[in-house]
Amino acid sequence: MSFFSVFFVLGAITVIATLVSLRREHIRTEYSLSWLLVGFALAILALAPGMTAVARKLGIDSHLALPIAGGVLISMLVFEISHRVSKLRDENVMLAQRIAILEFQLRQIEERRGEPGN
Repeated sequence: MSFFSVFFVLGAITVIATLVSLRREHIRTEYSLSWLLVGFALAILALAPGMTAVARKLGIDSHLALPIAGGVLISMLVFEISHRVSKLRDENVMLAQRIAILEFQLRQIEERRGEPGN
């Protein structure tokens, strides 16, 4: 199996695994789009005949161009996931604070009525 075939197969496996996970509801649609883009990009880059010409113009070995491109794609995906996780964490902290305020207010109302709190 040639070097470029390996990356084509990796891209195809990524696409298939993402579609299967999406079908079984193991992954949400908004996250699957990123993985599908990475899989398709890997497969297309592996088939692109101009990849070796671009690699030569950049002064790198053509066999290194595809792993570098794959690494860049994966790095972009990891950055996107980190961004979403950070946003979700901030929202989680905000929700926890709002719940704490509501619980405090509920306790105050119960104390004013003379009801025992939980």
